[in-house]
Amino acid sequence: MLKIKDLDIFYGQAQVAFKTSLAVKEGEFVGIFGRNGAGKTSLFRALMGLRPPAAKGDITFKGRNVQGLPPHEIANLGIGWVPEDRKIFPNLTIRRNLLLGEKAEKHLSKGKRRFKLDDAYRFFPKLHELRDKLGSQLSGGEQQMLTVARTMMGNPDLLLLDEPTEGLAPNITKDVLKMILEIRADFQVTTIVVEQFSEALLQHLDRCCVMEMGECIFDDRPSALQNDEELKRRLLGVG
Repeated sequence: MLKIKDLDIFYGQAQVAFKTSLAVKEGEFVGIFGRNGAGKTSLFRALMGLRPPAAKGDITFKGRNVQGLPPHEIANLGIGWVPEDRKIFPNLTIRRNLLLGEKAEKHLSKGKRRFKLDDAYRFFPKLHELRDKLGSQLSGGEQQMLTVARTMMGNPDLLLLDEPTEGLAPNITKDVLKMILEIRADFQVTTIVVEQFSEALLQHLDRCCVMEMGECIFDDRPSALQNDEELKRRLLGVG
């Protein structure tokens, strides 16, 4: 579904990713781990066509070269992004935020089950309770739920989750991860998630990568990382 080959990423003259390559099959759940500054978010920004950064290399999605396309065209091809800073509309209600995530039927894949407003409320009951509240009135965890649900309202074929549990309390982190896993199971959406590291997430992944200084230094089965404390310490500083 997604192929990245020899991708270099730049902010001005500063290069933050070097010849990054990654392939993701339809239906896969892939985790990208790495310390702060490893280039994870820059990779997502490059995938979405956002400027900055500037990118050189090949990005192919569903057989089409998307390198250089504007963000709205990439989104309409079927990539949904949950940004780290959430980017909700603070002066709109939860319901209105969700409805703004919908896409025109012509941009949706044929024959796939649709994620609708009722699904957003089913997976995130708190959003239903607060549906008439403004985005600015939500807690951080509630904003994160809203961002995930709003992105799913666009029915993406590929879901990009940028540190979805960053800054959340442990009990909220657990709830958000649970809902993400349930949405994946129910709607079979191909997913790439970026985190510094998540032991709770690792066991659910099909594959995991580790980035360091803009390079992918590990790409293997999650069990290879999960069962090797020394490798986790060396690659991620955890364990």
